[in-house]
Amino acid sequence: MTTPSHLRRIPTRVGALALVDEGAGAPVVLWPSLFSDHSLFAPLAPLLGEGWRTIRIDGPGFGQSDAPRREVQPDAYADVVVDLLDALGLERAFIAGCSWGDQIAAHLGVKAPDRVRGVLMMNSPLGPSLGGHTFQVWGTRWFGATEFWGNGVARSMFSPASRKAHPERVRAFVSAFRSFDKAAAAVTVRTVLTRFAGLGEVLPRLTVPATILMGAEDRLYPVEHMRPFAALAPNATLEVVPSCGHLAPLEAPEAVVAALKGLVGGKA
Repeated sequence: MTTPSHLRRIPTRVGALALVDEGAGAPVVLWPSLFSDHSLFAPLAPLLGEGWRTIRIDGPGFGQSDAPRREVQPDAYADVVVDLLDALGLERAFIAGCSWGDQIAAHLGVKAPDRVRGVLMMNSPLGPSLGGHTFQVWGTRWFGATEFWGNGVARSMFSPASRKAHPERVRAFVSAFRSFDKAAAAVTVRTVLTRFAGLGEVLPRLTVPATILMGAEDRLYPVEHMRPFAALAPNATLEVVPSCGHLAPLEAPEAVVAALKGLVGGKA
């Protein structure tokens, strides 16, 4: 996948963060899942239309952001988003994340609620890491910058219905793997999949308006396992998206856009 000519790198406390900043209007910071970069959110801008400013991030370890120097937990990356908002001259913004990104979004909503207009969490791993991810960590270390590995990850993340309906989106997701630094990606994957404490103590303190989207066919974080955690967030609305796996921005962008616009029209 080609790198956009308007991709920027902004210094933060953990190194330079790469992003694509497009549009004008209500700002929304979009932090991707593991195994993806800013391109995960490419389908959203055309559907959002005018009146939105999308700030699409490359998470450290993927894309053009600096590699993580150590294991960094989501609460620390929440501080990095504050650095980003300051650098862009933004007092407040909507914060949206997919999987790894929504861990960061939740922490930011708790740590800096005055900077957050609303939080959208997609395909959320809300509970603590339970182990059993050795294959993903070492697979990323060995094969992480190959389409071979990308195809395997895509099979675990996309629902069968999504793979059939939108093979071009699957190909776009897989093609990004060629640009990943597999050693850097492995550090992030190990941190997120094996060191995450969960959001059980964070969600009860998330008082900003929030929407949690879950994929009805998310095999990595099934709805029935995540629903009890989602209920801990006092101001959150839970929506289950039919036929969606683990990558709502690619599989169900219309549902993501509707959720963002709902935050604007609600209590944000």
